[in-house]
Amino acid sequence: MTETTARHDSDKRVIRTKKAIKAALFKIMEEKDISSITISELSQQASVNRRTFYMHYRNITDILDEIEGELVEALGQLVKQFDVSDFKKSTYDLFIGLNNLITVDFDYYFHLVRVDMRGMLSSRLKSVIKTSTDQLLERVSNRNTATSNVVSSFIVGGFFNTYLEWHSRPEEIPIEIVANLASCLVETCVDNLHDQHQLM
Repeated sequence: MTETTARHDSDKRVIRTKKAIKAALFKIMEEKDISSITISELSQQASVNRRTFYMHYRNITDILDEIEGELVEALGQLVKQFDVSDFKKSTYDLFIGLNNLITVDFDYYFHLVRVDMRGMLSSRLKSVIKTSTDQLLERVSNRNTATSNVVSSFIVGGFFNTYLEWHSRPEEIPIEIVANLASCLVETCVDNLHDQHQLM
């Protein structure tokens, strides 16, 4: 076995082990508050020993921090695909993409959002979208003004809260309808900002 192959196999083992630990954590969190979960029961649920657990994480909070970081990074990549020349379509795609990211591509993220007991994940996700929205609005209006910042905050809050509201009862409305509604509202905000700056 070559050194490269050994390293590759080792990396795959680390990924499998971490995935097992995360899956075990969310399984237990369906029945218990995170504050009462012990490393011993988590290790047992994940079929790893405590020593293996501590090779990857210091505590349970480390697991949540890592997952949040992964989600924030993945969302950042999604936001980079936003096409400023078509806010409506790009917002629609972002809405659908966010849902795919949470409930399809990384199923355990769905559980994290549902049990976001610290409230930090929502803030971090909004921050990622806000940074990009600020930059996109600056390109649309050719300036960075207090008005742009207010509109950006309104768009981000509206977009994200709309998603969370739909996400709590997804069976009531098809996601395509909600995504289209969100995209229309964002387009209206952007058009009004552009018109206002034209008058200034």
